[in-house]
Amino acid sequence: VSPSDQIARVTLWTDYAFPVITFNLFLTGYDVQSINLYDVINRGFIAPDEGTGTRVTNRGPYSNRDVTLDLGACAQLPGQLSEAYITRMQSAFTEGTVPDFGDLQGCNNVGNEHDNAVGYATIDLVRNCSTNNPFAEEYWTEDLAFENVLIGDHQQIHSANNFAQGSPLVHVRAIPEGGTIAERRALQRKYDAGFPRTFYARYQPALAPKLDGRQPLPSVFAARWIDWARGGFGTFMKIWREGKTGRTAGCAIHDDNVTRIVELVVFDEAENAVGKLLGEPRHSDFRVQLPATSLTSMADLSVYPQLTNGAIAGWVYMNLDHREYTDVGSSNWVVSSMRAEGRHSVDIDAAPLGNGCSPPAPLSEVTTGSAIIGPRPNEVP
Repeated sequence: VSPSDQIARVTLWTDYAFPVITFNLFLTGYDVQSINLYDVINRGFIAPDEGTGTRVTNRGPYSNRDVTLDLGACAQLPGQLSEAYITRMQSAFTEGTVPDFGDLQGCNNVGNEHDNAVGYATIDLVRNCSTNNPFAEEYWTEDLAFENVLIGDHQQIHSANNFAQGSPLVHVRAIPEGGTIAERRALQRKYDAGFPRTFYARYQPALAPKLDGRQPLPSVFAARWIDWARGGFGTFMKIWREGKTGRTAGCAIHDDNVTRIVELVVFDEAENAVGKLLGEPRHSDFRVQLPATSLTSMADLSVYPQLTNGAIAGWVYMNLDHREYTDVGSSNWVVSSMRAEGRHSVDIDAAPLGNGCSPPAPLSEVTTGSAIIGPRPNEVP
């Protein structure tokens, strides 16, 4: 959404927060690029560059060249991936394993097993076309940029089941924006927003854990639900959760990113409520764990508490903190996916009940605590 050239770095992660593939997109001013994940994962085909390398011949009348970008590696933007790499991707997203690939060591513990590819994507503004992912130190010391100029959305088209969904991507802002990596490190008082942590903090050096400058996300949400089998209605929650492991995580511990959550409370439309403690060891029968990304049905008895009064709609209070941080909750995002008659559907972002700097929410009066459910303090760094 700016007139200058930009480079976007795309990383696709498994549901255990393991980075599988990273590639770059060169964008001229006000440019648009579509990415078909079926093309990427099934066919190994990434967004075409139309034979022009950096696509500069597509520049429009309002687009400006940015001579400060390092375009040395941009002349060979990815197109068609090798069969070995395609196999590696598919294995990661469906079987939770990655075989050895060149200098990349294999691992049999990078995700769950799935019938279809499951994971999530991050898209960052960068200054060059390297293939570093957030596990690389250079990502934080050489690559990142800090202008909030990328917007995006996603669509999920499911022809076999006759439905489609879509919503905006989660726009994580750099605050304050601007400046180079060198300037932000030299002028820390100017560029430090005062966040207790950042979106990518756990992947960065222990002595400088906030070099990304990206805002953290909330831990407490409210979302609408409707679930009435006779009318063909149903609600699914698409949930992203911050993991615990950092960039030095060994193969054996990627499943540490399958973490417990604190509390769920389901309300009907007449203010009745039922709750579930999910993070307390003494309630082992209710200890639900969710990975870094998941799709769960509100009718799933193993995850969500169920009202027994025949209610068909209401809202759900979700405390998704994993209690890893003491002063603030962990980062999360929730999308409520409501469907009807097997063909109508809509995706709606859940309402955050606080921000990424809000203190952890205590247990509510609906379960074993005494806290009143409601918005959390929107802390300002």
